[in-house]
Amino acid sequence: MKMKKKTAMIVSLAVGTLMFTTTAFAEVVSKSGYDQAKEAMKNSADSYTSKLSSYTVDVSFALKDNGNVISSQNSVNKYDLKKLSCENITNTVEGKEKNEGFYYRDKEGYINYNNKDGVYRVTEQKINDDKFWINNPFKQKEAGDLEKIADAFIGNLKDSVVASDNADGSKEFSGSLSEAQIPALANAIVSYQLKRRFGFYSNNQNNSDNKSIMPKITQDIFVKDLKGKMTVDKNGLVQNVLGTGVLYGKDDSGKEHSLTFEVLAKSYDINKTVVNKPDLNGKKVEKTVIEDRSKVSNPELYTGTYKNNIFLKKDGKFKKIGERIVNIDKITDKNISGSYSEEYLKGYEEYASKAKSFKFNAEFEKNIYNATFSYTNPEGKSLKGNIGINYGFPRLYFDFDNSRSGASVDGNAIFDGEFNKVID
Repeated sequence: MKMKKKTAMIVSLAVGTLMFTTTAFAEVVSKSGYDQAKEAMKNSADSYTSKLSSYTVDVSFALKDNGNVISSQNSVNKYDLKKLSCENITNTVEGKEKNEGFYYRDKEGYINYNNKDGVYRVTEQKINDDKFWINNPFKQKEAGDLEKIADAFIGNLKDSVVASDNADGSKEFSGSLSEAQIPALANAIVSYQLKRRFGFYSNNQNNSDNKSIMPKITQDIFVKDLKGKMTVDKNGLVQNVLGTGVLYGKDDSGKEHSLTFEVLAKSYDINKTVVNKPDLNGKKVEKTVIEDRSKVSNPELYTGTYKNNIFLKKDGKFKKIGERIVNIDKITDKNISGSYSEEYLKGYEEYASKAKSFKFNAEFEKNIYNATFSYTNPEGKSLKGNIGINYGFPRLYFDFDNSRSGASVDGNAIFDGEFNKVID
């Protein structure tokens, strides 16, 4: 039951809880109540992912087996949409094991921490996207289809939820579904999923899920009841969601289990939340630097001389007869310039008479590490070529018309398009 994914996962749980839990109940209110609930959810999703400047989301989860808490988690998540930063503190209790996790993100990278090893793992990575990275679920391509599926799945459970208006302008949606009201299809899906993960459908009985403290329920599985409550403020923003459910079943020995799930999500400090980058002075830190691959951020690595061999197949052996040389003089965000030439060893003058030599100024394509250029051959004909940088390696690919990989001069000399950098 551990939730190991960080920011995207947490906010998905927060917003997703607001969406998924309330959808089940909003779908079954009267038409006017349903419309109001759906409008509030859509408005909230849009605000939390694009319009608000900052906010905090607190999500708590608990799992009980026959009344005893076997797993719980609390996560406090702060978001600053203007600075594209977030902070997440998560405390998890699973049986007797307690874990604390921390996650921070901004436009410069990420910081992860867990109390097991006490190490702050810093990843430096320039983030160029100026948009908030959490997507609005109602704007996804599949949103319309999922809404139709929910309509069909809920069926005629139209009167199970009560919608009420409060004096301060806020609204409250609440409701419950008893064992008899739970659709047979829902019980079948739940039963299958539990058996798949913990029971006889699982091929690996030794995986981490089966070793968890989750009881191995395999018989007579059904959802006993569901309850939910959602509060929407006077501005139409979902403030909190409370969802509970009871799942009944038996393990292989016939012992009965009532698994109670409780989820509470609430938002606060709207447009007042402050996200601060942690001070890591004196902390145990491991740093990783990931370069921005949307541009050649360190062109000095790739400028210089590159060579590859020209050779013959003779007497059952490969024999070097010369070299092809590419000099990279300059690299910018838009182009890469330099020169190409061929040099032949003594004794192969007949090849040297046809050696090519020209300068090029190649323009980068959408892929910043590939560029195309034009050049003029000795006969005055305009031809095209391509150069590709092998990111992170002292190697490039260089080809031009009539000189493709595996081509030959006079039917004998052979070469390819891979060039290795001359390193001192």
